[in-house]
Amino acid sequence: MIALLKYEWRKTRTAKLMLLVLAALEELGFLWGILRLEPGGRPDGLIGTSLFLLFLTAFGGILLIGLQSVLVLQRDLNTKQGYMLFMTPRNSYQILGAKLLENGLSLAVAGGFFFLLGLLDASLLVGRLGLDQFWNMAKGALNALDEAFRFSWDSMLCHVAHILASWLATVSIAYLAVIVSASLLNGKRFNVFASFVFFIFLTVLMGRLMHLCTVGVADIDAVLLIRSAIALGYAVAVYAAAAWIMERHLSV
Repeated sequence: MIALLKYEWRKTRTAKLMLLVLAALEELGFLWGILRLEPGGRPDGLIGTSLFLLFLTAFGGILLIGLQSVLVLQRDLNTKQGYMLFMTPRNSYQILGAKLLENGLSLAVAGGFFFLLGLLDASLLVGRLGLDQFWNMAKGALNALDEAFRFSWDSMLCHVAHILASWLATVSIAYLAVIVSASLLNGKRFNVFASFVFFIFLTVLMGRLMHLCTVGVADIDAVLLIRSAIALGYAVAVYAAAAWIMERHLSV
């Protein structure tokens, strides 16, 4: 399994390294703005722009990691080079499990990295602005995004967990749709359209399950944690189905 994980990492590392370089450049812009900021002064446009770009990079990076993993699977199933993977002494459960595990670890590492980077930047801003001024600025930014958002570290962690778990489940569903397209629907008319509809159906079904299982739960953090658990369970179930189809119809 370790060898498969390394193999999957090598196939996706270029985009991840580019993402890291982009985040580093944006962080340097933020740090330069902090160095120019007088204690207790007003942040200039460089700080705000850098933080906004870091937010977009974090959000887009999470999406990119999942999307790239799906594209790699599609390439593996539709090229001769990809089929070499099935000639290794590994079954489809191990092959697909390595892909899903590598993607899950990448999502967790990326999410943790940007979360810790956000904490570091917040600490630097507090040191320069003072807690009161920083808090007023942070509340204003959060209220601009969602007036109902309750700012606390526990709530932030629950939101991050929910985003990562939901996106991992979405990637798993995309895996299944790609495998169905390459096996059961291979050569059929409207192959791509049918697999896309299948993906949408399973995604909507997951959302419906999350809603039904949290009806009557008042605490938002509890709702997020329950939905995160459902998303992880859904990802496991979809992985099992995808690996089973893969083993029966695509394994050499």
